[in-house]
Amino acid sequence: MQPAMYAGDGLFGGSMPQGGPMLQLGKRGRMLPLVGLALAGLAACGPSKEIQQQLAELTAISAEKDSLVSQIAENTRLVSDISAEVARVQVPVSQAGTAESTGYGDPDALLTNIKALTARVEDSEGRLVESQKRIDALSKTSTTQKTQLASFQKTIDEFRGTIESQKQTIVSLTEQVGYLQEENARLAAVNVTLADTVSALSNRENSVWYVVGTKQELLDRGIINEEGGSRVLFIFGKRGKTLVPAANLDLTAFNVADQRYLTEIALPDSAGEYTVVTRQDLTALETPPDDKGRVSGDALRIGDPSKFWGNDRVLIVVRSS
Repeated sequence: MQPAMYAGDGLFGGSMPQGGPMLQLGKRGRMLPLVGLALAGLAACGPSKEIQQQLAELTAISAEKDSLVSQIAENTRLVSDISAEVARVQVPVSQAGTAESTGYGDPDALLTNIKALTARVEDSEGRLVESQKRIDALSKTSTTQKTQLASFQKTIDEFRGTIESQKQTIVSLTEQVGYLQEENARLAAVNVTLADTVSALSNRENSVWYVVGTKQELLDRGIINEEGGSRVLFIFGKRGKTLVPAANLDLTAFNVADQRYLTEIALPDSAGEYTVVTRQDLTALETPPDDKGRVSGDALRIGDPSKFWGNDRVLIVVRSS
């Protein structure tokens, strides 16, 4: 075969042997445009930029939905926790204002939690609005995308209902906490009154009155009287006359003290002798009186206050010499 002749025949439509080299070259020449067209067709069948953007939006909304699910669940848990706390600290009405009532917990802390819950609910609501806008913007979608969007829309509608319920619960919790604050203020006032009353009663029950002086001083002030015929051991002045406390004592003429803290009473003259004319238990003194019932020294020292003041809370000490 002559190469030139075969080449010329192949190029200009001349005959050539079946299956020859030039026939194969011709087939390759016709296949190249077809492959290009096929690739272009495949490229044309791929998603457009608009579809790709919509798919990206759907992916973002799906992620947003998952985040909203988590946030709504957290809101629900927080609502439940606050409701349980409010129920725990509430005191039955029958106990309110009694001495045993200790109050309604810490409403301020509850309000702080409710404010945090309110912020979370408002954030969830705002995110729902944004998701709704993004769904509304995806109007040209395929059937599959429309199905997904419908599912997301249903989820958002359910979340909106949940958030409305949570907002109503927040209003109710806020009202309850407001009531608790009012009750706490009232009970605090009651407790202050009770504390003042108890303190006043305690002070009154532990108040004692005492006076020290000579016989003449105390007679002149109307604190003691002389009586005859009494079988009392301590006798002064005229024979058969006994010193006794006056029938109607003016306590403003006495020194007042708290027996819980009064451990000793000063005597004006340590060289003198003194006699107690009231009904105290003198065995409660640190230094008991002598066999005539007289005490001496610079002070009357009390070893057992409860025992000493048990019979009489008014003490009159008379200097006998």
